[in-house]
Amino acid sequence: MGYRVRIKICGLTDPVDAGVAVDLGADLLGFVFAASPRQLEVENASRFWTSLPRGVPRVAVFKDQGEGEVQGVLSALPLDYLQFHGNESREFCRSFGLPVIRACSARNVEDLKALDGWDCADFFLVDLPKENAGGVLARDVARAATALAKPTLLAGGLDPENVGDLVRSVRPYGVDVARGVEREPGKKDLEKMRLFIERARETGK
Repeated sequence: MGYRVRIKICGLTDPVDAGVAVDLGADLLGFVFAASPRQLEVENASRFWTSLPRGVPRVAVFKDQGEGEVQGVLSALPLDYLQFHGNESREFCRSFGLPVIRACSARNVEDLKALDGWDCADFFLVDLPKENAGGVLARDVARAATALAKPTLLAGGLDPENVGDLVRSVRPYGVDVARGVEREPGKKDLEKMRLFIERARETGK
């Protein structure tokens, strides 16, 4: 079976964008419950959650939030993965009984050491240097990230213009995009989503 890059569309805030993402071939849907321009309130999510496409995993994104806040989201919404971006401990991340995506911002290869010892994570997500998303520095970090002990999604500054080159040169397990396919924070540009997924996939064969 040939190589197929996985694609996560993140920062979703409404069911229309999520439905289009699935129709276009997204493998994971990301919803940010941490403080962010793309933050989704639980009350708003509850209004459309049951109308989301079935069969595509839903990822809730958190950063340095308390147990009660995470549990409040879990109590209201069925989820498939929890993604943590802050200083959460291993014990905290695994305490909710769902698969974990552990995120790490990496400005250089050395920063990837923050993921050492995270055997309890199911996936890693590495945020590449955004100002160098298509450059040599990001490629070096990306190549090192693909050698990590867990399947790793690459994020940070990706868009339809640079994702193809990254996938072609590094062949990551997956890529993650939010801002790069938006028309405004939390609202997706459907043409950019189409191009992003198409270019990631056509160069990932």
